[in-house]
Amino acid sequence: MQLRTYIDTVRSGIGRIATLTGTGLLGTGLFLHDAILPGLITTTAAALGGTFLSPRLMTAHPKKKAIACTLYLSPHLGLGSLLVAELVATGDIARWIEGGAALLWMEGVWWTRPAALGKRVAKWPEPAAEESAEADEEEAGAELEVAPAELPDEPVARWWALNATKKDGVAPYTRIVAVRPIEDGRRLAAAIASTLDGEPVPDINLKRLSALMDFPAKLLALEDIPGRGAGIQMLLIGPPPETGGDADVWTEIARSALPGVQLVEVNEYDMSKELTR
Repeated sequence: MQLRTYIDTVRSGIGRIATLTGTGLLGTGLFLHDAILPGLITTTAAALGGTFLSPRLMTAHPKKKAIACTLYLSPHLGLGSLLVAELVATGDIARWIEGGAALLWMEGVWWTRPAALGKRVAKWPEPAAEESAEADEEEAGAELEVAPAELPDEPVARWWALNATKKDGVAPYTRIVAVRPIEDGRRLAAAIASTLDGEPVPDINLKRLSALMDFPAKLLALEDIPGRGAGIQMLLIGPPPETGGDADVWTEIARSALPGVQLVEVNEYDMSKELTR
């Protein structure tokens, strides 16, 4: 027999003996008043001692402790109430009623075992586990959403903060720092910066961004900004220019989307020659 099973068997036996002892005390009190007061003292001591000396009851979660203690003390409270009734009501009819009540008390405690039920309630899984799970969900939700106070006023930057920067989104840990129309309004240039100090802008999948924006992927381009590090990149939205070189495009971007940035040099490479060597 395992130790836990043995302990439960012993506790069950003690509970049965206590029930029979209480029933005998009630029966004795019907005829001997001198036995009632010692019985009340013993019942009270057993109730308080069993409660305060029980680690399971004393360490139960606050939300369950009151229920567990009430169940555990209910047999003692019933027994004490019947003993007081025997002490106060001494008529013949009262004796018959008190005797019937004593039998009902014994049957109820014997079969329902409220004291053991109270300890099982105290042992049930902690509600704190559910609260912790809810707190984790709230924290996860907080990561997926930007607090309203932190949302930018610029419409494009606000949309980006609400939709693209979610956890596992298209561009987590990013923000749009500048939005300007370029090339006479045919394209939109948005400067995207990493929100993590010293970290680059994460790889942005243009196909996912296209699906998120419901905008053709071929009209989206992501470019490095000359003279700036990987912590900021430029998202170009709209049809590319049919004429003019990259230098003209970046000059326009630097002038309109990134004031204060001066275009120093634009280098072009023909990678086809490199691949055919």
